[in-house]
Formats: sequence, structure tokens, C-alpha cells
Amino acid sequence: MVGSFRASIVVIVVAGCSSPPASPPPEPAPAAAPVAAAAHDPGPGDLLDARDEAGQSLRFRIDSVAPASEDPDGEVFLYGLSVEQEGAWTAYCSPDIAGRSVAVPVAGSWAGDGRYTPGDEITFACTSGAIGKCILFGYKPWKSVNGTSLAPYHAACVRMVRADYCGDGTPHTQDGTRIDIFDRLGIQRPDPEPGIPEVFEAAWAPEGAAYLATPRWSDDVAAVVAECPDTLKGRTPVGAPLTAEQAQARYPEALLFNARMRDDADKTRPLSAFPAPHSPQ
Repeated sequence: MVGSFRASIVVIVVAGCSSPPASPPPEPAPAAAPVAAAAHDPGPGDLLDARDEAGQSLRFRIDSVAPASEDPDGEVFLYGLSVEQEGAWTAYCSPDIAGRSVAVPVAGSWAGDGRYTPGDEITFACTSGAIGKCILFGYKPWKSVNGTSLAPYHAACVRMVRADYCGDGTPHTQDGTRIDIFDRLGIQRPDPEPGIPEVFEAAWAPEGAAYLATPRWSDDVAAVVAECPDTLKGRTPVGAPLTAEQAQARYPEALLFNARMRDDADKTRPLSAFPAPHSPQ
């Protein structure tokens, strides 16, 4: 169960800190430090001596533990964390779209370029950031569905949420941008809103975009290709862009797909809840 600690090592990742109006910076490589706690699963009131994503040694306090309402399986627990600074405790995570400053503990760690490394470490992934969001979307990297591991689905989701087309950790989005996501397993399904036009954006693999139809905040595909021409060679439109269905058929490595809002005014319309995961088809 992801809500339990599996080792006496903690990695604290701020995957949900506030972003500037322009593209947010890549999430830095986290570092680990021993937990200063008793030999039990830490709970409210327990203190953790660990390091944040920048490698700074800090003291964290667990303020709350509660099951995630988004998870129908009851496997995901949300931890409220505070950090001690200058003798005062302040919430560590930025609020997510439901207004919660919470994180999901998950085994392993992530590098600044988005690569995942399994291990005995624990990452606290804020639900306002890509790693935590993708778990609440239903892509639990520790789980399999009908014999299919969800780890690559989670990896592809992290790339998708951050619009990391090149797969090098460089984002091409703005904080709070809405997208419509779906996948091969049916965990997330297309959910367009009436009166809000969408356009197909990209097909996603764990390494980045398997196919890029149109970037999230521009129509300039060539500008993105110029950043990683070898990676996106043969994976952008020649003439009319592929549809999501055509991209799914042409690129078997693509696991997730998303549409973006066509009009800029609709891209940052507020949401109040995460899209609920479905039972896989």
C-alpha cells in the first residue's frame, strides 16, 4: 500500500510548488536522508529529518493522514506536511485544485529530467505537481491491471502533465492549464465539455511525446522540434495532423493521449476536482 512507509529513507519532492506565468522550471533531482522516527509508520505529530528536492536538510512534520477521496480502491493516502523554518511551521506543498496542501508517499525517486529510479527511498509527491497528480488520475506505479504494469503509464503521465515533449525535463506549459486525458486501458477516458472546443495535442510514451500534433500553448510545432530534432523526428504532422485514434494505431509505444483546449481563454478555467479514474476496460 502506498500509504505505508517501506524503508527508513525519505525523499521529499516539491512537485507542486507555484509556477511563474511562463513555463515552470523542471523539478530538481531529489536527495535522501534518514528518517528520525520510531520503527512504525509515521503519523500525525511525527517529525522527519530529511532533505528537500534541492538537497537542503530540513525538518518536516506530519500534520495529517487521510485516504484520497479520488481513489476508489482506498490505496492512496494523503499526507499533510509542514516544514520548520525560523522556528515556525508552514505547509510544505502548494494547494492542489481541491485546495489541499498534501502529498502522496511513493517508493523511488525522480531526477530533474523526469527519469524514475526505483529503490527503497520514499518520495512525498505533492498533489499539486505532476508526480502526485498522475497517481490521483489512477496511474499507480506500484500496481498492475490485468497483467499490465501501470509504472510506464505513470511515467508517460508525468511527461504529459508537464508537456515534456522532448523527454528531457523541459516543460512547455503553464501552471493550472486544463487538458483532457485518456489512455489505452480506459483508466481515464475522453471527457470534453460542451461549448469548449478541444484539439488533439499529443500521444505520450514514458520517454516523452511519441507524437506531437500541436503544442499546448502555441501552434508552433517547429519550435518544439528545434529543441530536440532527433527525438521528434518523424513524430510530428506532415500535412494534416493525425487524430488521436490514428496516433494510437501508428505509435504502439504511446500509452496516454491528451487534447488541449483550443482557445486560450478556456485553457486556465478553474477546476475544483481531479478527473476521476475509471475501472480499466
